[in-house]
Amino acid sequence: MQSMEEMTRTAFGREMVLSKKEIKPLAKRNNISGLINFIGHMSILAATGYLVFLSLGTWWIVPAMIAHAVVMAFLFAPVHECSHGTPFRSRWLNETVYWIVCLIYMVPPTFFRYAHATHHTYTQIRGMDPDMLPENMTIWQYMYYVSTVEFWKRGIKWFLFHPFGKIDSSLGYYIPESELPCVFREARIIMIIYGVIALAAVYFQSWAPVIYWVIPRLVGEPFMRWIRVAEHGGCPETADLRENTRTTKTSSLIYFLFWNMPYHSEHHLCPMVPFHALGKLHEKVKGKLHPVGESYPKVHGEVLRDINGWGHAKPDKLAG
Repeated sequence: MQSMEEMTRTAFGREMVLSKKEIKPLAKRNNISGLINFIGHMSILAATGYLVFLSLGTWWIVPAMIAHAVVMAFLFAPVHECSHGTPFRSRWLNETVYWIVCLIYMVPPTFFRYAHATHHTYTQIRGMDPDMLPENMTIWQYMYYVSTVEFWKRGIKWFLFHPFGKIDSSLGYYIPESELPCVFREARIIMIIYGVIALAAVYFQSWAPVIYWVIPRLVGEPFMRWIRVAEHGGCPETADLRENTRTTKTSSLIYFLFWNMPYHSEHHLCPMVPFHALGKLHEKVKGKLHPVGESYPKVHGEVLRDINGWGHAKPDKLAG
């Protein structure tokens, strides 16, 4: 049972914007919308991968690799959506897609699910929200966050610790003890799958996994970190869902590849609403939430203008 202090720090505000009756029709799930987005996303990923293949040995590899990397980075969207269990009506379909995209994106399914649930429960509450940006962020900390160093440090920790039944205390506070066996078991399965891919690549003397998966996965993640700064960067540190999250206008392609996650205020307000209904939810509540960002570049311009102590932090003392 939550203490009074925890309850005052838990996300609130939905009931002040929408009634349960208004949410119910928007929360209906179906398999078709999720399959269209998933198949479309993977088809675009295959197409950019083919561009990489065609451009090998030429300077065209640079734009082809960037395109492939960005599309792969957007796989965070189905990872995120499936962690909520909302993109498909069928549970087995949701979990199957979840495992596929988690393997490509290099995150552990159960561990991510609990970490992200904690982010929703304690959005913008420092010390509780695992996805908080650095306090009093400086330009160096902004660059450090976008660089993905901390993202991959966390990834290395789970990959090195979890298969051997260990968990870093700084990362595991949101995992119920009863779920640890599942977390460790999944990590071992993932390690075996990655090991088989590596051994197959060595046996067949193929660089394909490195060229089409590992390199673009590393190259693309800074773009996803940059996108994610806009979701909460510069928003008030309050549990009030009407204020602590930002929706950002963008292009139709980004809406598709990001599975409508630019409607981020609406998602935090009602996480049970599937991605395909977020546009309708936006029309209902857009005047009652944090002001909508006009574009990602404009939002970042605002965040950078508001940064405290511009350029004064030293890289070796940056927050995680």
